Amino acid sequence: MLRRLSIATRLGLAACLFLIPIGYGLWIQNEAKTTQIAQARWEADGAAYLRGVDTVHAAITRSLVLRQPLDSGGLAQSLAELRERYGAMFGTGDQSLELEALVRAKDRSPMKVEARRGLRKLAQQVANRSGIPLDPEMASFYLGDVFVLRLADLRELLVELRGGDNADQDAARGGSVMLSGRIESLLQDIEEAVASATGPQGNPAMADTLNETFQPFGLMMGHAMTMLDNGETKPGLLAATFDAIDHFSRAANGQFVDLVEARADRLNRERLRIGAIAGGLSLLAFAAVVAIVRLGVIGPLRRMTDALGRLADGDVTVSVPGTRFDDEVADLGKAMQRFKKALEDTRSLSDTVVQATMQVSVATGQAAVAIAQVSDGAHGQMTSVERLRRSFLDTREAMTAVAAVSRTGQERSRDSADRLEESLADIGAMAEAVREIAEMSNEINRVTVAIGKLAAHSNILSLNASIEASRAGEHGRGFSVVAGAVGALAQQTLGLAQEIAGLARRSHERIARGLEVAAAVGKRMQEVSATIAETDRLSQTIVDEVERQRLSVDAIEEALMELSHISHANASASEEIAATMRGLAALTDDTRQRAQQVVQGEG
Repeated sequence: MLRRLSIATRLGLAACLFLIPIGYGLWIQNEAKTTQIAQARWEADGAAYLRGVDTVHAAITRSLVLRQPLDSGGLAQSLAELRERYGAMFGTGDQSLELEALVRAKDRSPMKVEARRGLRKLAQQVANRSGIPLDPEMASFYLGDVFVLRLADLRELLVELRGGDNADQDAARGGSVMLSGRIESLLQDIEEAVASATGPQGNPAMADTLNETFQPFGLMMGHAMTMLDNGETKPGLLAATFDAIDHFSRAANGQFVDLVEARADRLNRERLRIGAIAGGLSLLAFAAVVAIVRLGVIGPLRRMTDALGRLADGDVTVSVPGTRFDDEVADLGKAMQRFKKALEDTRSLSDTVVQATMQVSVATGQAAVAIAQVSDGAHGQMTSVERLRRSFLDTREAMTAVAAVSRTGQERSRDSADRLEESLADIGAMAEAVREIAEMSNEINRVTVAIGKLAAHSNILSLNASIEASRAGEHGRGFSVVAGAVGALAQQTLGLAQEIAGLARRSHERIARGLEVAAAVGKRMQEVSATIAETDRLSQTIVDEVERQRLSVDAIEEALMELSHISHANASASEEIAATMRGLAALTDDTRQRAQQVVQGEG
C-alpha cells in the first residue's frame, strides 16, 4: 500500500507522523502554561486590588481606634479608582458602589462599622475570585493568608479590644482577656505563616526583605499588648502599631505580587522554552523529511538522470536504476525502460537500413551503368539506321534512274541498228549501275547484321537490367518495367533487322540476275540484227523488274523509318532511365550516409 503512494503523499504522511504528536503535546503544554500564567496574572491583579481595599480598611480602622477624623472623600475616590480598574474584572462593581456611599458618610460610626464589614466582604470576594487562598505554592499561599485574613482579623480584634465600636463596648470590656488571647494566638499564627513562607519549603530568598517589616511589626504588637493589658491608652503607640501593621501588610502583599509575577515570568520562559523545543523538534522532523526526500526522491532522480544522460549519448548498455516505491519516480523509471527499448530498436533498424541502402546503392549503380550502355547502344543503333536509310534513298534514286534508262532503251531498241554503239554504252552504264546496286545491297546486308547484333546486345542488357532490378526489390520495381520495355523493343528491332536482311538478300539475288541479263543483252546486242522483238521484250522485263525492285526499296525505306522512330524512342527512354537511375543512386547514397550518421550518432 505504502509503495503505491505518491511522493507528496509520503512526505505529508511523514510530516504528520512527526508533527501531530509533537503539536498535540506542545498544544497541551502551551495551554497549561497559558492557564497558569493567566492565573498568576489574575492573582497579581487580585493582590493589587486587595492592597487598595486594605488601605481603605486600615484607614477606617485607625479612625475608629484612635477616634480620629476620616477623609471620607479621599477614601471613596480610592475605592472608585479601584472599581474602575478592577471592578469589571472581579465582578465587584455594584458592591464597590455601595461601599463608596458608606465611606462618604462622615463621622458616623455605624456607617463606618458597616463600611468596615463591607470592605472585609469585598476583600474576601476578591481573594476568592482571584484564587489567592488556593495558591499551590507554599510561600505565596501563606503570604496571601497573612495579608488577606490574618492582618485584617488583627485590626478587627484591636478595634474590639480598644472598644472602637460603641455597640460592642460592654462586650469588649468584659472580654479583654479573651481578646488578648485571640490576638496572641493570631500573632503566633502570623509568625508561623511567615516562617513557613520563608522556610526551606517556601522561598528563603525573601526572608531578609520580609523580616525588615515583620520584626518591627512583632515588636510594636508586643508593646501594644502590654499597654492594653495594663489598661493604658497611648495614642502614639497605637498609631505606631497600626503603622507597623500597615507596613507589614504592604510588604507581605508586595512579596506575594513579586512571587506570582516571578512565577508568571518563569512560566512564560518555560512556554518559550517549550516553543524552542517545539522548534527543535520541528527542525528534526524537517530533517527527517529531508532525509526521506533525499533517499526516496533525490537519490533515485540523480541515478535516473545519470542513466538518462548515458542513454542520450547512445549507451544502450546502461541499466535503468530501480526504486523501492511505486511512485512518480518508478513511473519515470518505466518510461526510461521504454525509451531504452525504443533506442535499441532504432539502432537495429538503422543498421538494417544502412545495409539495405548500401545494397540498393550498389544495385542502382550497376543498373545505371547498364542503362548507360543501353543508351549508348540505342544512339549507335539510331545512327546506323539513319545511315542505312540514306543508303536506301540513294538506291531508290538509282533504281529510278535504271527504270528511266530501261524505258529509253526500250524506245530506242527499235532504233538499235542506228544507235548500236550508243546502246552498248548505255548497257555498260546499266551494268555499272547494277553493280553499284549490288554493292549497296551488300552494305544493306552489313548494316542489317549490325542492327541484329545491336538488338541482341540490347536484349542481353535488358535481361541484365531485369535481374538487377529484381535484386533491388521494391526500389527496382519501376526499373524492371522499363527494362522489360527495352527488351521488347530490342526484340522488335531484331525482327525488323531480320526482315530487312531477307529483303536485301532477295534484292541481291535479283541484282545478280539483272547482271546476268545485262550480260546476255550485251551479247545479244552484238547480234542486234538477230531480232528487235527480243530486245524490246528484254527491255520491258528490265523495266518491270526495276519497278518491283523500287517497290521493295520503298517497303525497306518504310521499315527503316519505323526502325528510326523506335531507335529515337529507345534513345530517349534510355536517357530518361539513365537520369532516373542516377537520381536514384544519389538518393540512395544520401540515405546511406544519413543512416550511417544516425548509427554513428547513437554509438
